[in-house]
Amino acid sequence: MNWVDIGVIAVLALFGLRGFFRGLFREVLSLTGLVIGFMLAVAYGQDLAAYTSIRWPTVSPIILKGAAFVAIFFLVYFGFAVIGWLLHRSANVRFLKTLNRGGGVAVGLGKGAALTALAIFLLSSTAWLPQSARENLSDAYLSAPLNQLAEHLVRLGKEKIFSESGAGRISFSDSRQFKAA
Repeated sequence: MNWVDIGVIAVLALFGLRGFFRGLFREVLSLTGLVIGFMLAVAYGQDLAAYTSIRWPTVSPIILKGAAFVAIFFLVYFGFAVIGWLLHRSANVRFLKTLNRGGGVAVGLGKGAALTALAIFLLSSTAWLPQSARENLSDAYLSAPLNQLAEHLVRLGKEKIFSESGAGRISFSDSRQFKAA
């Protein structure tokens, strides 16, 4: 066990502690809000930008696209965060409070493991890291399992990103068939 292992354990403990205080509902709904907010912003940001360009034709399309993406992302994320906060506040029953806190620790540890794994994966594949630091990373007891987790996460991310995600999507510009009555 070297300083890398101690650092990983400390980071995981901090994420677990954060999960304990935030609770399962807030942790899960926050993560869900990030994922769904990003997906909806990617899927409908262009359409919202096209719609707003009708209203504000003098504004640059790049600014409209960026603003539409940010607006969709934050509205969805904020909505999920509010729902998570409300559920967290309503979990005062002893069983629900225990489930909320314990589940929060589990989700927090999962987030911490994923982020730590990706950080170790990136650090171990960089050329600018000194040789002694690279040796410490490779000698760390937790390095191999976290590298495997990171490789799995990267592979899963590539599959999701490069899969056909636009199938069946109805776009605003495609469905704009206004007929005079």
